[in-house]
Amino acid sequence: MKDIEFLVDGLKLKGNLFYPEKVKDKNPSILFIHGWTSEKKRSFQYAEALIKLGFIVMVFDMRGHGISQGNINIHTPKEFLQDCIIAYDYFSTVDGVDKDNISIVSSSFGGYLSSILTSKRKVKNLVLRVPADYANETFKKTKMGNSGEFKEILKWRLIPKKPKETYALDALHNFNGDVLIIESEKDNIVPHQTIQNYINVVKDKSKLNHIVMKDAPHSIKEGPFKNEVTRILVNWFGRRF
Repeated sequence: MKDIEFLVDGLKLKGNLFYPEKVKDKNPSILFIHGWTSEKKRSFQYAEALIKLGFIVMVFDMRGHGISQGNINIHTPKEFLQDCIIAYDYFSTVDGVDKDNISIVSSSFGGYLSSILTSKRKVKNLVLRVPADYANETFKKTKMGNSGEFKEILKWRLIPKKPKETYALDALHNFNGDVLIIESEKDNIVPHQTIQNYINVVKDKSKLNHIVMKDAPHSIKEGPFKNEVTRILVNWFGRRF
């Protein structure tokens, strides 16, 4: 594991690179994008499993998260998206990374951001675990509390939506790569309807895999559920190596 850092809007963002045992001139690569109030180290287990397949993996903390600079209370989704774009650009220049074969694995708020990222950069495959969604009018507002009371957010997320109604759904609708959506059965943050909205906008359903993790909550920690996600990722990416 190699420690890295890069600048975004004058802020130092911290990350890590994980390498397979044998590094080729060009290697398939995976960028992880964490969720709201999460951090990069929660993806270490996944990274360590995926490098065994031959992938180079990068994880990083968005501004105001983990050990990166920034104030989580003042930044906007637009700014967090910029973190993801610059992280992608940094990763694409790393020795050994095949810039034409970069996939993204993301969770929750990170799923929202990574979906939009597919409209900004070339992404080979996209994994969305419990992807959240947000109204377009909140994109340039402070993320902390920018969607109002949680009851109102949940009510909004229970509404069926078409591709053009949110930035994330619109971007995913136009994405041509393979998509894996991982849903948690006992998710009290992202309801099934939000997951269904993401599923519905994927044009080519032959490129879509949808897995429901039985009894799993929205946020998962070390243990059986995290081990299950690891197995899902290894199996899915193993078929795409």
